Formats: sequence, structure tokens, C-alpha cells
Amino acid sequence: MDRTACFLGALSPRVRRAIGMMLLAVIVVGATALYFLHPWQTSQRAIATTQVKRSSAVPAGNFARYEFLNASVGWAVEIAPDSRNAGPYWIFKTVDGAKHWQKVLSGQSTWIGTTVQSLHFVDARNGFVAGGDPLTLHRSTDGGARWAQLELPMPDALILNFVDSSHGWLLAGPNEPNPRMRTYSTADGGSTWNRLPDGPSDAVSTATFRGLSEGWSGASGTDRPHVYLSLDGGGTWARRDLPLEADLPEAGVVTTVQLLPGSGVVAYVLAQAQGPLHTYTSFDEGATWRLVTTPSASGASGEYVFEDARHWWMFQGLDFFKTADSGLSWTLASRGASTGPNQVQVLDAMHAWGQLDDGNGAQLLFTSDGGFHWQQMNVPVAQ
Repeated sequence: MDRTACFLGALSPRVRRAIGMMLLAVIVVGATALYFLHPWQTSQRAIATTQVKRSSAVPAGNFARYEFLNASVGWAVEIAPDSRNAGPYWIFKTVDGAKHWQKVLSGQSTWIGTTVQSLHFVDARNGFVAGGDPLTLHRSTDGGARWAQLELPMPDALILNFVDSSHGWLLAGPNEPNPRMRTYSTADGGSTWNRLPDGPSDAVSTATFRGLSEGWSGASGTDRPHVYLSLDGGGTWARRDLPLEADLPEAGVVTTVQLLPGSGVVAYVLAQAQGPLHTYTSFDEGATWRLVTTPSASGASGEYVFEDARHWWMFQGLDFFKTADSGLSWTLASRGASTGPNQVQVLDAMHAWGQLDDGNGAQLLFTSDGGFHWQQMNVPVAQ
């Protein structure tokens, strides 16, 4: 059983999928939102090891995640998982808006979930990814052209979260049911790590950090839904209760937290049997919470993506909605045009990258009109 399965094993398939997607979104959205709002421009050519063939979709069975600085510069991680959630991985870079891709790193990973989640460039030059068997940290200081290999304090790394070229956090847990997560921090880009005190016993492995001090974690249990906040970089944690609703199940709930760009958080309450229940937002470190409404009467849950702390996008089936007040009210932007992409990275009010998987391989999409129309882009092909 893999480490994520240990944590999520008691949940329904629908809830496991929702939390799995949040594990990726938490790091991608929260830690990179700041520089998405300030695109970096370059006229330099990428330094790479391999020129990669172009394609319109990642091969079926493989999985890819993309991280873009702007409309031109970005990176991709592609994996080919086996039955043990291990397998090969490839890292690619583009400097011309996905017209061409360069392979800059490849290898085998003992746990591809961590490899996919951990790829992150804090700026145009400094990036990190965990891979190998056992897992090690790969660090680049030149945009991905070269990578230094650094040891991790524990081989069972689950989540890596770097907020700048020096400061980051590692969550690790044993391969057993209901593992107690261990947290480490680094102030020198992963060269050395410090063990932090154990967090709350009911905290789940979704902790994420913003800046050098603010950290958030979800929780599980049968009492009132709650999350945890740290204001000292994970040294101590304070409980923040969420609103107590009448429809909470006796079997308990799981909560996760997603960082908003700049400030504020979104907290999700998920029932173990019924799936997503409620979503809340807070802009005062969890002292007060406001319910995030659903865009349509159907109540169907979609995926929130964030232009900034107030302006959000949501694709709900074939409908596309926007909000300008952090989910208090929604406007139907378009209806029935096409299936909305997922894993969307909004660069600004007009430009965003997204993915769409129709079962035949994931496609990479780009919009330049605020999400109304999407253009299919080239994806890298692993060799």
C-alpha cells in the first residue's frame, strides 16, 4: 500500500480523488501565485540536454503536471506509473509558450506522487523536484539546465513545499495506516534540514506554507470540523474551528486548506462517505469564516482556480463561472461551450494554462481571452 493510500484508505473513491487533487493544488496555487501575477520575461534560449518531439496529448496511462511563470516560460513533469506507484519520470522546459520542449532531467522514482507534487520553480532560475530510489532532492539554480542532488532527511517524503530559493518544508510519513507525519524545514535550499516538533495528532498530510512563518494544515476527526494554523513556520500549531453545520455526518469529516494568492485561505470540508460538503474562506487567519456559495442551483461541485484573492474561476460541467467577491456571488460567463479544463493556472485576467483529459491522454490548453476559448498546445513526449 502506498503512503497516500494509507492516509486515504478509509475514504470513499470520490473523496480520495478530491483530496488527491487538492494535494497537488495546495502547493501549486499557494506557493506560486505571487509570481504568476508578475510575469517574468526572457529572450534567452533554454539550455537543455535533449530536444523533444512535439505532440498534442500525453500518452494514455501517463500523467503530467505543468508549472508556468508566464505565457512563455514553463516546466512539466511527466510520469509513467506502475502498479506500485513507482516508475520513470521526465522534467521538461519550454521558453516559447509550449511550441517546443526540452528534456532537462529524467530518472526513476520510488514514489511518483511526491515527484509530481514537488516540482516547483520559485523564480526563473531556482527550482526543486524530488525523485530517485530512494527519494532525493534535485535542485537547479539555472532554470533547469543543471541539477544538484541532495539527500533528504527521511526516505518516505510525501510533500515538499519551497517558498523561495532557501526556505522550504518537508512532510514525511511511514508506510502504514494513519501515519503520524513528521515535518522538517530548511533555510539553505535543502542542503540541511531541521526536524520540527510533531504537529497535532489529527492533522492530515496537506500542510502548506506561505512566506517564512504562515502555515496551514487540514485535519480529520468526528468532532467539529477544524483546521490548524502556524505563525512560526511549523513550530507550533493553533486550532481554528470551522462553522458547525447541521448536515455533518457522525462518521466524521476531513478538511483541507488551499492558499489564496497574496492573502487569505479556502478551507474544504469533506465527508468520508458523501464527498465534499462545504467550502469556506477566511482573511483574518481563521478567526472568522464565510461560506463559499455554489454557482448553480444543482449544487454540483467544481474546481476553484484563483486569478487573485477576490477573482476566481470555476468550471462546472459545461458551464463557466466567475466571481469578483471571493465566492460570495457568481456570474455565468459562458454556458455549454466545452468541457472545462482542470489544473488551471491563471496568469492574469486574460491568460491561463490548463489541462484536459478525455481518457485518451491529457491535453495542454491555453486561453488569452479570460477562459472563454482554449487553444490546444503542444506537450512534451518522453523518450
